[in-house]
Amino acid sequence: MPHREATSLVLLHGWGMHSGVWQTLIPELQQTYQVTVIDLPGLGRSAECLPEVYDLDAVVARLAEVAPPSAIWLGWSLGGIIAMAFAQRCADRVEGVITLGSSPCFVERDDWPFGMAEAIYQQFEHDLLANPEKTLQRFNRLQVHGSDTARADLKRLKQIVSEVQPTKRGLSDSLALLRQDYRELYRAIHLPTLHLLCELDTLAPVNMAETLAIFQPQAKVDRLINQSHVGFLSAPESVADKIRQFTL
Repeated sequence: MPHREATSLVLLHGWGMHSGVWQTLIPELQQTYQVTVIDLPGLGRSAECLPEVYDLDAVVARLAEVAPPSAIWLGWSLGGIIAMAFAQRCADRVEGVITLGSSPCFVERDDWPFGMAEAIYQQFEHDLLANPEKTLQRFNRLQVHGSDTARADLKRLKQIVSEVQPTKRGLSDSLALLRQDYRELYRAIHLPTLHLLCELDTLAPVNMAETLAIFQPQAKVDRLINQSHVGFLSAPESVADKIRQFTL
């Protein structure tokens, strides 16, 4: 039989992080996929690659310059929104989309109770300008909240952040993307899609699962049991299994 090339899989990290956050998941995926990791503009090793206007169009354009010609796109948290935007704008380059611990609307609205309170988001914006390092530490505590592995996950996140220092502008510009409402973007995607939620997640709560299914009736919505927002750090085998079940 002819050799079948491995499926390309692009991984996009979340706010305040870089591609080092995938260190436990990549070994679980490499035997099945050709894995590409990309640091988002303004973050990680792309800290200096800041578009003049930081919006989804500019971010997608930067990603399109370095991404494989065709791939499955997996985005965690903010990366999930960006993966969905890439799928909408460059559909011919996307075989499928997986969001992990992500939400179409991270900030609460009158008709959307599944987000962060506006006052908390504004406090993050304020604190980020005053003390980026302390704000990232606080955000990391939110990400691991509720998990049995919270202490180990938090230690790992601190180590990952310390490897590549983000810039204040990169953090601020990318944080602004989390304020927006992307429900119409989700409704516009008709490619194969998996929304993978984490049972203990406080940032992308699992109780929005039914609403996601309404936005995208053809999408699959699944969950990771007993995992926080960073469940892929402590349960990479489970996440890899969910990915394979969806893509193979």
